[in-house]
Amino acid sequence: MKALRLARLARAALLSVLAAATLLVDPVASAQTFALGAGGGLLNDTGSAENLKSFSTGAGYGFVEVTLDPGILMQGRYTRMQLPPTAENGPDIDVDAATLSVAYLFKEDWWQAGFVVGGGGYFLRPKSPGEGQVVTDPSESVFGLNGGLLTIFTVNRRFNIRLEAVGHLVRDVSRRKPIVVSAAVAWRF
Repeated sequence: MKALRLARLARAALLSVLAAATLLVDPVASAQTFALGAGGGLLNDTGSAENLKSFSTGAGYGFVEVTLDPGILMQGRYTRMQLPPTAENGPDIDVDAATLSVAYLFKEDWWQAGFVVGGGGYFLRPKSPGEGQVVTDPSESVFGLNGGLLTIFTVNRRFNIRLEAVGHLVRDVSRRKPIVVSAAVAWRF
């Protein structure tokens, strides 16, 4: 009987400690949210948006994101884009980019806008040359930087729509500076 009473007291004490720990940790955990998303857009490889005809190829991406503090996001992203060759008669170049970026956002009631900056690895792989094409660019794996503007529109508690313009400074032989103007959808949890 005495052992049963001690077991109940021990269980009650354990539950009390767990409840107190939950109350202490919960405010931090509720402020930290995660998101998964995907998007795509138009890509400009001239490094300038002065001519809209230069938005001739596209880019697609997927990302995971964590809210570090209200208005501060950290995002890991995989991007697939296609760049034109640097010389005539060359094949297009597929670029796989793995980047990590941080965003600082100003918040309004149903939207947020701010700046994004980051860096990562860019893996340039020219396509196989077709008829009449010659190899003009080497395969490269290089470091690069990115930065731009981000706007997030809240649809509901779980979903949001994003518009962004991000420039990439790829440190390859040709020093490419593609700009991607895109839209994305994200699911927060």
